[in-house]
Amino acid sequence: MKLANVGITVVNKKVPLVLGDEVVLKRELDYKYDKNAIKCLKNGEFIGYVCSDDYKVPDNCIVNKKLVPYFKYLDEISGKIITSDTIVYAKDDDRAETAYIIEIYLPDIEAKEREKEKVLKVLIDGNIGKVGEEKELLAKYNLEKEEVFIDDKPVGNIVELRHKDSILTDYKYLLEDNADILIKAEEGKYLFGEMVLSKESEDKIKEEYMKNLIEDIVERGIDTEENIKDKIAYINENNIPKCLFTNILKTYIKYDEEDLCFMKKPEFLYRDKSGVLKRALHYLTMKDKNITLVGERGAGKSTMAETIAWLFNRPVITISFSRDIDKYDIWGYKTIDITEEGERKVVFVDGPLTKAIKNGYITIFDEINVADPGVLESMNSVLDHRRQIYISELGQIKAHENFMAITTENDDTYQGVNKLNEAFRDRFIRIRCTGHDSIKELLKSKNPYIKLEVLEVLDDIYKGIRLLIKEGEISEKSLTIRGFENVAISYDPEIITLKESLIDCVVNQGDNEDDREHIMNIINMEVL
Repeated sequence: MKLANVGITVVNKKVPLVLGDEVVLKRELDYKYDKNAIKCLKNGEFIGYVCSDDYKVPDNCIVNKKLVPYFKYLDEISGKIITSDTIVYAKDDDRAETAYIIEIYLPDIEAKEREKEKVLKVLIDGNIGKVGEEKELLAKYNLEKEEVFIDDKPVGNIVELRHKDSILTDYKYLLEDNADILIKAEEGKYLFGEMVLSKESEDKIKEEYMKNLIEDIVERGIDTEENIKDKIAYINENNIPKCLFTNILKTYIKYDEEDLCFMKKPEFLYRDKSGVLKRALHYLTMKDKNITLVGERGAGKSTMAETIAWLFNRPVITISFSRDIDKYDIWGYKTIDITEEGERKVVFVDGPLTKAIKNGYITIFDEINVADPGVLESMNSVLDHRRQIYISELGQIKAHENFMAITTENDDTYQGVNKLNEAFRDRFIRIRCTGHDSIKELLKSKNPYIKLEVLEVLDDIYKGIRLLIKEGEISEKSLTIRGFENVAISYDPEIITLKESLIDCVVNQGDNEDDREHIMNIINMEVL
């Protein structure tokens, strides 16, 4: 339970109110002026309404629409009056209304949703006579006999267990013995029921389901056992729920040989300290969803996008935008081909986006907000629920179910960026990425014995490299946090100097010669 306050505008002033009075909040579904209306009652008598966001409520108060989700689980919410106040009506600052502040306790609705997640649909091959719509019967599952019983009489066998879209019938041997099944209806020779998984059974089924998925993926040659082990270690390290990774595994397919060259483990993986990767993965497991990763240079946007492609085990194509990129660079173009017979033939060469759409690639649109608006407009139909595009030379193309779009976008504080068209922008869920302001704590966790003065030097060099990236002097791919970790772990003044370690682990990871030179200049300023 958590404590919250709400404001109540008094409509019925005939009901006396004093501090400490107990009141009740209830939904009023037929109130035509506000679809989120919640009324307040004292001893059954109407007092007024919970303030909407039309009102300027005190900072510690929540408005009515924030309370609406709780009424999915509650018929009413109890509270007590703790103070009177004045609420100013936002649309007319001269108009003020008398109001009272009420203290309420709210349940953990996330926990309620989690309980709902554990409900299994059960199909039983059996017959018990007609079960009316309002009549529900409690049955028990006998694990040893694999039968369903009512009052010690067998009524049938479970023929299907379903959780959302997943069929879990093969896992009924992991159910708890004597588990309750609520039979809700009967149709023909089948009974329809529901059961709530115990935590122990739920964990067993999840583990077994994931294990079987992985075995199937490896057996079919879709991914290697070693690569999946690396992914599991990664999700554990970055607090990605296993159920989320299971949803990702369910999307794995076998790609053609020519597609495999676009699939690889990134040299550097994104380190998720704030949960942004978890949210990105969750959105991308939903149908027809795209994401935008927005933030300053050096925040790890490209690294996160490449990490996502690796976890999803899909080919990835990166399109780096500039003002010179046109629609032919994206979709493709006509050219002349010479046949084996020496004849000239006009052919269409697929562009990177066309290839990705056809074959189910992840496409990373890098620095999308420097692109020509006309190019972006041409993509709209393939980025929304239609998931298709018309190309005159090819006709209508339906996107592969595994096609996915991720854009990276620099903060609009940078020069040279365009304001994205609202229609294009609206097709993406925007996730803000923030870089590490300091890596001292991270490096200390890798080597608890590292000296403070060495930590300070490494942190200053890191900040200097981030500044170069932010100013556009070097690529964000030239910043390697893992490189700094390697320095913290391997530096030993009796064997190797700090500068030597930095050259091997940080400088040499630079994306190109110019970037390496810039990074070396910073190191020379910090390390003698």
